[in-house]
Amino acid sequence: MHSCPSCAAPLDEEGICTSCGALARGFFRGLDLGPPQIAAAVVNGLDFYQLLGVAPEADVRSVARRYRQLRVLFPDDPSSLAPAPARRLALLEHAGRVLTDPRLRQIYEELRNSDLGSAASGEVAAINAVLRCVGCAAPLPAEAIRCMFCGTPRPVEAQAPAAPIESGPPPTEPVDYYALLGLTAEHLIPPLAGPSGNFQPGAGVAALHRLGHAGNPPLALQAGPPSREDIDAAALALERKILLASGYTPEERESRLAEIEIARRILRDEQRRSTYDMLLLGFRQGLLRGGRLESLSHLQGLARADMAEERGEQLSSGEGVALLKQGLGYLNARLPREALDPLRRAVAALPRSPEAHAAYARAILDSDDPLVLGSHLLRQALHSLDTLEMLRAADARGPAESRPFLELRGSHREALAAMCRGLLARDEGDAVAAQAELQRAAGLDSQLAPAWRGLAALALARRATEEALGYCGRALAIDRWDERALTLAVGACLRAGSRANAREFAAQIAAARGEGWSAEAVLQELGA
Repeated sequence: MHSCPSCAAPLDEEGICTSCGALARGFFRGLDLGPPQIAAAVVNGLDFYQLLGVAPEADVRSVARRYRQLRVLFPDDPSSLAPAPARRLALLEHAGRVLTDPRLRQIYEELRNSDLGSAASGEVAAINAVLRCVGCAAPLPAEAIRCMFCGTPRPVEAQAPAAPIESGPPPTEPVDYYALLGLTAEHLIPPLAGPSGNFQPGAGVAALHRLGHAGNPPLALQAGPPSREDIDAAALALERKILLASGYTPEERESRLAEIEIARRILRDEQRRSTYDMLLLGFRQGLLRGGRLESLSHLQGLARADMAEERGEQLSSGEGVALLKQGLGYLNARLPREALDPLRRAVAALPRSPEAHAAYARAILDSDDPLVLGSHLLRQALHSLDTLEMLRAADARGPAESRPFLELRGSHREALAAMCRGLLARDEGDAVAAQAELQRAAGLDSQLAPAWRGLAALALARRATEEALGYCGRALAIDRWDERALTLAVGACLRAGSRANAREFAAQIAAARGEGWSAEAVLQELGA
């Protein structure tokens, strides 16, 4: 029988101490917390009770059961998680570890009360009234578009009503867009529980909304979501039916067609559909609060913005500023792909904003390896970089300094622009111009690894294997685990007939990938 990590007393069958009530530390993969970590959480305003969705007076067993319900939403091995779900899992484990250990929980309560002040002074009620993140319960500053801790979008704040609340409509009504288009969301239908299962309808829905999709579905899914082709076909058939039907006024017909188009755009976009699926699971359980209707309204607003942009409607400067803040929030949360769409619109609405152009260029070049970006995105990045240079020259005093703009100053900005021009020349088949621009980029910024990799690829295409290996070496000097540079080095060695050297580079790739990989497996994957 295992012993309690806090008092060494025996643990019961659920892993809870029979003496002090602490949960086995091994349940949290060896997570070891103390007053410094708890104090940091309190200072940052994280509310562990709201994060787990339990009452402050909940006992250890209730907290432990709730933690288990939320933990199953994440994979057993979190090493494969994307950064955002990984941060959400870390917050969940911190909350579970603290609230299931009486000693840590007492420290948390003392620091929490000390931080918030005496309840008799009324400060607790004032602080609890602030807007909090629906993902981790951290307080959201007035200017924050996303939570700085878990990256969850800011819910719409409730404004003080001029009339009784009952007289005002909700931000939107819950709607099943799958049913609207005549589709079946088979991927949201859970399988029946086995003989030993204890499936509870609705369990984990609130957790999905607070923690977000963790990379693995909460239940074993029977099928994937409808394909884009099926969604387009269903929307087209329904639109044709409405256009041919009689009895609609022009306004009613336009409204129905717009609703169908909104449904199509939400379900076709993978990121929007994933968010909508979580909301729909809650709606089916009758869960309408907690910012769910506001989140649905936000999705509908994004679809309407797409439609307005296609009609050629110009965004206002205020809308551009809001989109810029949203994009910067994604960048701060290290989610550059999610930042692309709002920043693209922000650049269109704020064509003379250095901050918008700098953020957009950074989001494009961070969204993927520049060598595999399409020509369209490379041209967009180059346009923003050239615009930055033009704005800098036009304003000798310099624009407002922001984090993305500071990252794109001087020679680094020129190096990125040269790299984009070189990659565009490569795509157009002009190897000479590509070589010259990439060499210029590497000369301006020797730490620009994609430029060295681009030069290595050009050398490899010319069968200049020694030159390619030299460029790969420069990229690996920046990051010795750069798998793309290692792959190019493997190709150069194989083309030079040096399989032993190729195996050495392949072994580095296997070591970077982790357990289960070998040099031979990597070579086999590369077709060698």
